[in-house]
Amino acid sequence: MKKQLSYIAPGPTAKALILVYLTFSVPIVLIGALLAFFRYGSLELSTVFSALLLNAILGFVLLWIACHAYNWVASRFGGIEIQLSDVPEEA
Repeated sequence: MKKQLSYIAPGPTAKALILVYLTFSVPIVLIGALLAFFRYGSLELSTVFSALLLNAILGFVLLWIACHAYNWVASRFGGIEIQLSDVPEEA
């Protein structure tokens, strides 16, 4: 059976996806901080935390905007279509 994704709730979607996004960005920020430490010899801990915080805030805002953009496109041209099937019951 085919279903169409016609609306994405921006707030909850952005909140959930930013947690997934941070899972991947934390190691990247830490590697960048480590490289900066080796290059310059010192690094403020507040720099690392502010980079992560800025990353989270910008990511949330951009995901929220992306959800609204998707909803606008889906309302005019149709949403993403998915095909669902029943899962066989396990014995």
